[in-house]
Amino acid sequence: MATIRDVARLAGVSPSTASRALRGNPVISAKTRQKVERAMQQLHYVPNFSAQNLANNENNTIGVILPVDHHEIFTNPFFLQALQGINAKSTEQNFMVALATGVSQQQLLANVEFMLARGRIDRFILLYSQINDPVVTLLQQNHAGYVVIGKPAATDGTMPPYIDTDNLAAGRDATHFLLAHGHRHIAFLYTDLTKIVQQERLTGYQQVMIQQGELPLSLQESFIDYAQSNQHVTEFLQQNPQITAFVTSDDLLGLRLQQIVSKQISLISFNNSFTSQVAHPSLTSIDVFPVRLGEGAAELALQLDQNTADLQPIIVPHKIIVRHSVRDLTTKK
Repeated sequence: MATIRDVARLAGVSPSTASRALRGNPVISAKTRQKVERAMQQLHYVPNFSAQNLANNENNTIGVILPVDHHEIFTNPFFLQALQGINAKSTEQNFMVALATGVSQQQLLANVEFMLARGRIDRFILLYSQINDPVVTLLQQNHAGYVVIGKPAATDGTMPPYIDTDNLAAGRDATHFLLAHGHRHIAFLYTDLTKIVQQERLTGYQQVMIQQGELPLSLQESFIDYAQSNQHVTEFLQQNPQITAFVTSDDLLGLRLQQIVSKQISLISFNNSFTSQVAHPSLTSIDVFPVRLGEGAAELALQLDQNTADLQPIIVPHKIIVRHSVRDLTTKK
């Protein structure tokens, strides 16, 4: 199992620098933080900030629950950046962070149950929002406080504290950006509409397309089987040869699509992760500021002793980062 020293060695930095980068220390440059993040991904390193706390059965711990998709945890920089924000704010208040992951829903539930029973953890952050999530049901049954990164799914008519980007508006903005560059035949690529963030971004795209009198087109692809996904995307484009651009639900999906389609197809994605910067051409992406989302989630979680009705949702503004993946079709040749 990889250690922080292994990460530091691969990133070409000292262990203390790697640790500070992981904790979101502002003295660490963005370039160095990206090197550390890449090394963490390559080594499949997930920090365990909580081992000592759980062993001592202390309760000054925030449980952080990641989605079931284990592969996505190690490949999507969003989660690592959000964890950096959570850990930085938690450490300021002498709280530790315990991670719950699972390669299946049953394993994830078992891990959360262990944290509730043995770790005596009573406050949690969900790094995702999903429809009909049994983890949420488990937390509610145990009267555990929790905060969601993302807009929570309605369960019993009440909304837990949450922090989010306005993903409807972000989906609309991505589509307007492509329209402003002369694209009319635009498709949306996603992986899972039970994830509310993807559902809202798709809805924002659809709203704009309908308002413009254009036909919304969407395609679901998981890219678990790359050859099969390649075939599906190719067939989709053959059936819809008029498409000149895609909105993709996040940068990783945009990068995978970019490896299949012609460079004549324009792409805009979400999260502004380092993968969007190293893509060729580099991806125009909407920054949702995941470190800030993590920091805000931790701030809310640390206030869960208060009346949660007083904890208002936090909406973090988004920003389009313009790079080279969108062709301007309005320019006359």
